[in-house]
Amino acid sequence: MHSHSFTQPLDKQDIQRYSRQLMLESVEEDGQAKLANSHAVVVGLGGLGSLVARYLVGAGVGSITLVDGDTVDISNLQRQVTYNEMHLGELKAKSLYNELRKVNPKLNIKYKSLYVDSNNLPTLISSANCVLDCTDKIDTRKLINAATYRASTPLFIAAASGLSWQALNLPQNSTSGGCYACLVEYINVREDCLSKGVLGPVVGMAACHQATQALLFLAKGFSANIKWGHYLTGKADLGSLKSFTLPSSSTCEVCHDPN
Repeated sequence: MHSHSFTQPLDKQDIQRYSRQLMLESVEEDGQAKLANSHAVVVGLGGLGSLVARYLVGAGVGSITLVDGDTVDISNLQRQVTYNEMHLGELKAKSLYNELRKVNPKLNIKYKSLYVDSNNLPTLISSANCVLDCTDKIDTRKLINAATYRASTPLFIAAASGLSWQALNLPQNSTSGGCYACLVEYINVREDCLSKGVLGPVVGMAACHQATQALLFLAKGFSANIKWGHYLTGKADLGSLKSFTLPSSSTCEVCHDPN
């Protein structure tokens, strides 16, 4: 890694601010410099996205784009920990932006109060080092999967419903394994938490896993010690974790190349 050639050395305040993670072999000074030069896009600012974004800001990811068209509702407060009653009725993207600016005003945080679609996604992710899918609709996830695959942008997905949570890291470079569209073909992916309900901390477990994976990747790139293409399911009540490798589907319209 030649990160030192294009970045400022850490100043005294940075060393204090990031002291706990600078001690980690998976970050160190090189990794911290890479985080500072990274751009992460967080799509969906509910229970997953609001927490994921807080951890990315805390860790010093230099540029973060927050994307969601929704407003804060009283039913959100049970699991969307970055919001409070002061935010009710406000745009989530703007509220979250204002809260995160209080954590570290030096970072380049931007917000877009909009819902993603096939037209705006390519522009939104064009300079991203990774995308974090924190949405809760299968159709939206499919759009994000297709756009990141076309752009070869690594994608980190998480979800939660009931007392279980799921996660998937996708390199989106077609070297091996499937994509989110393959997953939907293989298993009956459940729709959002509206139909089933969800416990607040279970969403937090998914968000913490997702943020961890993205940060390790942004600090060390593909040499980071994380698993790609494994569909992970956690059961919060039993404290159990299962995973299976996601193969590419031979009929997938996104990632299968018949040639």
